Amino acid sequence: MTEEARRVVDERRHLQAVARSAAVTLAGAGLSTVAGFGLVLVVTHGVSPDTAGRFFAATAVFLVALAAAGLGTDTGLARFVLRADRPAAVRALVRTAALPVLAASGVLAAVLALSWPQTRPVIWALPLAASADLCLAAVRAHAVFRSSVLVDRVLRPAVQVLLVAVAIAAGLPGAGVAAAWASAYVVSALLAAGALRRVVGARRPASEAAPGGGPAAGVRVFWTFTAPRAVARIAQVAVQRLDIVLVAALLSPADAALYTVATRFVVFGQLANQAVSSVVQPRFTLILAGPPEAAPALLVRVFVVSTCWSVLLAWPVYLAVAASPRAYLGWFGASYAVGEAVTVALVMALGMLVAVASGPVDTLLLMIGRSGRSLANTLIALAVDVGLCLLLVPRLGIAGAALAWVVAVVLRCVLAIVQLRADVALPGVTRELVLAAALPVACVGVPIGLVELLVGLSGPAWLVAVAVTAAGYAGAVWRLRRRLGVDHVVAGLRSRRRQLVPA
Repeated sequence: MTEEARRVVDERRHLQAVARSAAVTLAGAGLSTVAGFGLVLVVTHGVSPDTAGRFFAATAVFLVALAAAGLGTDTGLARFVLRADRPAAVRALVRTAALPVLAASGVLAAVLALSWPQTRPVIWALPLAASADLCLAAVRAHAVFRSSVLVDRVLRPAVQVLLVAVAIAAGLPGAGVAAAWASAYVVSALLAAGALRRVVGARRPASEAAPGGGPAAGVRVFWTFTAPRAVARIAQVAVQRLDIVLVAALLSPADAALYTVATRFVVFGQLANQAVSSVVQPRFTLILAGPPEAAPALLVRVFVVSTCWSVLLAWPVYLAVAASPRAYLGWFGASYAVGEAVTVALVMALGMLVAVASGPVDTLLLMIGRSGRSLANTLIALAVDVGLCLLLVPRLGIAGAALAWVVAVVLRCVLAIVQLRADVALPGVTRELVLAAALPVACVGVPIGLVELLVGLSGPAWLVAVAVTAAGYAGAVWRLRRRLGVDHVVAGLRSRRRQLVPA
């Protein structure tokens, strides 16, 4: 086989494996998104805006604390597990990660419970949530995604919606509603531990092991790479969640509820993007562990195609909201479909279009060993977000928080792109990316925008418009599947061969 033929075969194999895994992850992301949307609907319709704002602020603090407790071990495990080819070495690696995570989660829970009483209804579950995240990260690091999707994307969000709905129906106060939300982590911790036990020790086919696999990284090697990621992970989640806390502190809990509702759609596209990013993470590791002469071209190709897939999945969501933000907000009640919230939705949608189009830049930066640069980028973004929030929120209200968030997120992406162009010759805007972006604009954004401009859209009418345009959009993507790399998805789903992950 010639070198060029081998490159084509390797490219097809990697992309099909990404497609199979991403399909499973994306299905879970969709269900998780629906559950998250349902949670916001239940809370906003079931309690007062003030209570809703306190609930959203407490859960946001919880998620930032969870990121802190994880110490970046998800990325460390993703980088090193596939390089260890013996179950005993993998178990040692998991223990290296687990002990500090359990200690950190316990200390954080105690500190927050004593210093911030509003978090007590949820913070007790932090060690359980950190344990679940660690176990599922170790499972994903084996390039096995089904258990993680089932536990973290399907069961836990569904249980949270159910428990919160029961708590509201029973007339419990806000603290009781928050405690019900946190209780779902008991279930996820037990299921995640079981999933890890099943995966560790399972024999991996020799053809699926990373070339050059060997013993797991030692404690020093693991934490030298992971420690910067620990801080970066905290900062990353802080950028995602701290704006809600700042709005509650600088304005009011009711404003925090309004801001949460106006930005909730962002998670729809984010989860689609994360579904692709989480799958390519171990795939980048395999490519880098393979023949060095083939790695640069394979990395770039997998990056470009996966970016197109992210755009195809996420852009329709953001364009549908940007085309008719008031109709989207109407689903949460008339009190939430106000001018400030409309502005927030528009700013967020436009910012996320740019962020998604940048591709899994931070994932690639980490997998080539640049965890320090990733940390610096994320800390800069966090500083910009907090600084602009403190400057703009008192003057512009919740629209200022949205603007600060978008500037921070886009800046982080731009910094990573500049760094990757120097390291792996990352290409600029490709023809595939232009086509992937043009399709949702033409098939979703423009039609919904025209209908909104001509006749206006109510909430139900907007949903019908989204469904109709989505059908046409799916047909257009199918017709252009070869040019967009979607044919790899079809081939990957049809394939019966087992590669890194079972389809």
